[in-house]
Amino acid sequence: MELWDIIFDNHMHLREDGYNIEAARQFEHSGGTAFNLVNLPNHELPAADYYENVYRKTLKLAEMVRRETGVKVAVTLGPYPLDYLHFSSHVGNIKEFILSGIDRAVDLILKGEADALGEIGRPHFVTDEKTVEDANDILEYAMEKCSDQDIPIILHTEDLTGDSYKELGEMARKAGFDTGKLIKHHAHPKDFSIDSILLKSVLATRKNVRESLIMSRGFFLETDYVDDRSKPGKVIPADSVPKRALMIKNQYDDWEDIFESIFRDIPVSVFGEDTLF
Repeated sequence: MELWDIIFDNHMHLREDGYNIEAARQFEHSGGTAFNLVNLPNHELPAADYYENVYRKTLKLAEMVRRETGVKVAVTLGPYPLDYLHFSSHVGNIKEFILSGIDRAVDLILKGEADALGEIGRPHFVTDEKTVEDANDILEYAMEKCSDQDIPIILHTEDLTGDSYKELGEMARKAGFDTGKLIKHHAHPKDFSIDSILLKSVLATRKNVRESLIMSRGFFLETDYVDDRSKPGKVIPADSVPKRALMIKNQYDDWEDIFESIFRDIPVSVFGEDTLF
């Protein structure tokens, strides 16, 4: 396989009521070959069997993409951090409710139906101390649960500082988790100045790509595409990673080394070659 035939987006969302296959085809027609499909929360669903329903919808979308396009799909399942706030008034023990979502996601991963746990973590805005404490407890549980099974974890958190990168790294070490598969979703180029064992996944804007490549050749690119018909292109359009790949090819003499790292070596180290190629 030629390097130009390997273009991976580490973080996309699809919805049944969104563009779904149209978005996947847009990605493919622009040169994309594989993406990581991450489940979206759907708080219109009842708490009863919530995670089973959300995960099954995501797996159904992944199968539809595989069937109707040539795109390879990795799947990431897990309780979204804001589920904690939404369901606090719906269930008796919110912490146990979230942990049950982690357990079910891990079960599906071990059965080979999905590939990673996520996006889990902490709310990305200031909240009360109890919510943060419970979020950290849930994270520790998830890391311990995944540590012996070689399961990657995609983290959704606040913007991290040097101290909070260190905190999460120490949490992973304490849990015995393989930190080579702990990924900070929505990392920023400035984060590369922080010495951390976490892998970074950067939003694929032109500015972010240029700034990140000054600092590193070792990261994922992502769109965090949300697939909302009322807000087309949210967070950034589905074809953004292939377009940034073309930019890299046209503007960087060592583009082949960059492609080898961000589109092959790092994705394979986390998701496996069979999943992506």
